[in-house]
Amino acid sequence: MNSRLLKSVFAGSLLAAGLALGGAAHAAMIDFNLNACPDGFTTDGTAKVTIGDEENSTAASACQYLTPADPGNVASISNINEAKFFGTSDWLDNNQTQIGGTEAGLSGQSGTWMIENADFTQFEYMIVFKGGPTNLTAFLFNGLALSGDWFTPFTKEIFQPPGEGKSESFDVSHLTIAKRDATPVPEPATLLLLGAGLLGLAVIRRRRIV
Repeated sequence: MNSRLLKSVFAGSLLAAGLALGGAAHAAMIDFNLNACPDGFTTDGTAKVTIGDEENSTAASACQYLTPADPGNVASISNINEAKFFGTSDWLDNNQTQIGGTEAGLSGQSGTWMIENADFTQFEYMIVFKGGPTNLTAFLFNGLALSGDWFTPFTKEIFQPPGEGKSESFDVSHLTIAKRDATPVPEPATLLLLGAGLLGLAVIRRRRIV
C-alpha cells in the first residue's frame, strides 16, 4: 500500500471514529446546563402543572430545565438520570415514558396528566416535558393530586422561539412521568447505634437468665 493510499485510509478511519464519538456524545448529553425555572412556573394561578381546580393550584413543588436547546434529546429515563433532575440519578420508569399524542392530551400547548398507580408514601414523582426544538423541562410533583392539567413550559420566559415575535411558545412533543423510591435509608451511624443497643439488650437478658 503506497503512502498516499495509507494516508487516505487513516483519514477515513479518523473521520469515522469522530462521527461515532460525536453521536455518542450527543446521545449522552455531555454539554448541558441544569437551571431553575421562573417562580411563576410552580405558583398558584400561573403554574404550568396544575391540580386542575378553579384556582389553578400548582401540582409541583419545583421545576428545572436543561439548556442549550437540543432537538435531539428525548425524555428517556437514561437522559433524565444523566441530567440529575432535583439532585438524583435514580429515577425509574413509571410505565409512562415518552408518551405523546394530541388525542390523548399529551402534546401541544396544553393537556392533562395522571400518575398511574401513584403511591406518594413510597415514591416521589416528576413529569418531564420535551418541546420540539428545545430541551427537557421537569416538574417535581408535590403529592397534592394524582391528576390535573398542564400548559407548555416552553415559553419566551426561558426559551426563545425561532423568529422572535412570531411565536410566544413551543408545543410539547411528548412527556414522561418518572418515580424514585423516597423511603428513608438509615445512615451507617444509626445502624451501628441500633446494633449496639440490641447487643446490650442481649447481654442484659443473658445475665438475668444466668
